Amino acid sequence: MNRILSVLALLVALAGMWWQARELEALRGDLRRAEDRAARLEAEVERGKTALALLHKFTLLNSERLKGLARRKVVTVTAYSPREIETDSTPFITASNSPVRPGIVAVSRDLFENGWVFGKKVYIKNMGVFVIDDLMAESKREQLDIFMYDFRQAQHFGVKKLEVFLLGA
Repeated sequence: MNRILSVLALLVALAGMWWQARELEALRGDLRRAEDRAARLEAEVERGKTALALLHKFTLLNSERLKGLARRKVVTVTAYSPREIETDSTPFITASNSPVRPGIVAVSRDLFENGWVFGKKVYIKNMGVFVIDDLMAESKREQLDIFMYDFRQAQHFGVKKLEVFLLGA
């Protein structure tokens, strides 16, 4: 009877060891898969670092050209004259609180909020350099308005899509 109990205990111990070995092998498989995934992720990180380093180098080497692209826009260009119907109740005073004069432009508020502010100069292709000194109505977007004393001249100017550069930005 003791012998049968000893054999039975031995069989239970062997079954337990076999079960643990099976679970250990499953854990080893999980570990191998996790190691493979970690290696793939490390390779992706290295590729990302390389791409980031190349982007950084490109940005450093081309910073002036990139700035130039940010300062160049194709916008709607119109003209205005000092009439209350075209401006506000003070048609001879700009939004910067200075008197109107030839050579100034008003900018739309979206441009103003992006650095096209009072005192900055803009070059309008084939027209020349102007100073930003006024703001347009809030409804206008991506637009410049050239000041002209003569209403007919401003009206004759019309509406044009022109290339404009923010200077000294």
